[in-house]
Amino acid sequence: MRLAFSLTPQSTSPLREAIAFAGLTIALTWLFWLPGAFLPGALGDMLLGIGSFAPLAVAIFLDVWLQKNTLKPATWTKTISVRGVAVAFVTPFFVLMPILLLRFNQGTLDVGKFLGDARAMWFSLLVLGVLAFAEEIGWRAYLLPRLQTRPLYMTNLVVGALWFVWQLPLVFAGRFNESENFRAFFIAMFLYALLITPFLNRVARRADFNPILSAVLRAGLQFAVAIYFLQGRADPLTDTFGSATIIWLVILNVILFSQLWQGKKPPAEITELERVMPLQVGD
Repeated sequence: MRLAFSLTPQSTSPLREAIAFAGLTIALTWLFWLPGAFLPGALGDMLLGIGSFAPLAVAIFLDVWLQKNTLKPATWTKTISVRGVAVAFVTPFFVLMPILLLRFNQGTLDVGKFLGDARAMWFSLLVLGVLAFAEEIGWRAYLLPRLQTRPLYMTNLVVGALWFVWQLPLVFAGRFNESENFRAFFIAMFLYALLITPFLNRVARRADFNPILSAVLRAGLQFAVAIYFLQGRADPLTDTFGSATIIWLVILNVILFSQLWQGKKPPAEITELERVMPLQVGD
């Protein structure tokens, strides 16, 4: 936190701003999440909800403190496309598809009940959307642009690791834990944070660091996981953060990296001008 207050408009840099954001966000979030994650009932949920607004509050504070206007919310609606919304909306179900299919084949997943629970909890989706949007403004609209000059794999690893540390109170409180083995659950959550971050970063970067699309993806994923929990306990393979999901995310990351991040090799007849100034800059 001391670093944030040592920042001035004259001494700032993207890296220093990123470090300040991460430190302040984790500290402020934990102030509410550490008690909230362990308290039952409405009080605990209220503290968790307040803590979710920490990334938004820190991003606004740093923007005002450094006399900058980097968030630019007026541009967010201009960078949204139907295709982008569709990708953000479908990705959560695509991520959970292997365990849904496995449970269905095992006869332990009632599709009718799954859809019925989803309809009954529609208001929860709205709440999750608001909280996800507040969080994503900080992580994807403020932090991510400050790391854009770094190698893409490094950016994803750093953001994923910080995002995991940020959620540690929820992990230690056993939220989202279906496993009886805490060590396995801890490792699975760490891997999950690293492996889902590239998709959140991807949709945000494709829309000029727009947090709306990553918020749609985050809220949809959290909602789908919450509905899945209502279907009864799963085995270690079909747990929401179990081995099937982790292996599937590894496969998806390999595909995403090889096909999208690295891009295609330039054709042999490419001109020198196109080589120096490519018409389509990869992200």
